[in-house]
This record gives sequence, structure tokens and C-alpha cells, in this order.
Amino acid sequence: MPDIFDEVDEDLRADKAGALLRRYGGLLVVAMLLTLVGVGVYHTWQQRKEAAAEAVGSKFLDAQKAAEAKAPPKDLPQQFADIAATAPDGYRTLARLQLAVLEWNRGQHDSAIAEWQGIADDSASPPLLRDLANLLSVQYQLDTANPQTLKTKLLPLVTGGGRWRPMAEQLTALLDLRLGRTVEAKQIMKQLAQDPQVPSGVRQVSQDLLMSLGTTGDDADSASKAGTHG
Repeated sequence: MPDIFDEVDEDLRADKAGALLRRYGGLLVVAMLLTLVGVGVYHTWQQRKEAAAEAVGSKFLDAQKAAEAKAPPKDLPQQFADIAATAPDGYRTLARLQLAVLEWNRGQHDSAIAEWQGIADDSASPPLLRDLANLLSVQYQLDTANPQTLKTKLLPLVTGGGRWRPMAEQLTALLDLRLGRTVEAKQIMKQLAQDPQVPSGVRQVSQDLLMSLGTTGDDADSASKAGTHG
């Protein structure tokens, strides 16, 4: 019987790890969005130096801050919709990303998934934001959609070496847990926790996830040398 109890304990730890990523994952994505907005505002001002373009950036930042409030304004979806309808490509796509998140949070899951997919398929959108749309789509479906399908969706982000690779690898680790591939999940998180090139927030979440699974980076290394993400 001890094997059965071990399996149940492992499942509970996996559930705890998933809850932890859902708790921190949204905050990490918000931070990434704000970083992108800051960079976008700077380059827009440098390249175009137009008051109208700077106003769009300020309008988006105001809406983004409102989205983070405990009680967001009721017209928040309309604020993002207005930006999506009138702003240049970068801000238009950011506004669409936020609209999809709002739709998901209102229970309109099919609409949100379709919006993220539309952004990912939109050649007019910046590649960085198209990839972010895929990342968000997987993150919000982490517990509900087919885990192998979601892993396939993440694979280009994991192997491409772009900005979203660390987050894509974290999500891959959580999907591995759903598939019962605990050793592989721990190895991914251990690599992220110890990689100095990975953003500090992602490293910390990876370490927290390892601890929630009853292990540390060193333990994960001794448990497996395979290191496969497949």
C-alpha cells in the first residue's frame, strides 16, 4: 500500500504546484506586459515623436493600471476596445490581449481562446505579441485543455529561445505534471531555478514550485539526468 499513498501524495503536490503557478503566473504576465509597454512607448517616441502616438501609450498604461485595481471600472473592456480599434499595431494587439483576459475572467472562455488564436495568426501583429498570445492561451487553459495539445502549442516557444521561453518552460513543467511526468517536470523547474539568465521572478516561482513538490534544485538534479522537455 505505500506506493498508493506515495502516488496520492504526489498528486496533491502536483495540484499545489499548479495552484502556485496560477497564483503567480498572472502577476508575471502583467509585469511582462508593462515592460513591453514601457519599451514600446520609448521607441514610439524616439522613432515618431508624435503627440498622438504618445497619447495612445498613456491611454493604454492608464487602462492597464485600472485592470490591476481591486475593483476595475465597469467600462474597462470598452477602454481596451477603443484602443484596439484606433491604436497602431503594437498597442492594438496589447489591447486585444487584455480584452481576451477580461473575457476569460467573465467566463467567456471560447471567445477569449478565439481572440488569442486570432492574435497568434495575425501577421500584422508584432511577433513578440503573437507568441505572448499563445502563451496566455495555454496558461489560462492549463487545467482544462488536453495537456499534450497544449505542450505542442508551447513547443515553438520552448525551442525558439525567445523572450517567452522561461515562462513556456514553466508551463511545460506543469503540463508534464498533469501527464504524470513528475521527474521531467522537476528537471525543467530545477534548470529554470538555477539559470542566471532567466528573469528573477521566473526563477523564484520555479523554486517555489520545486519546494511545493517536496524537493529542491539539487534534489531534482540527482533524480534525473535526462532533462527532456518532450
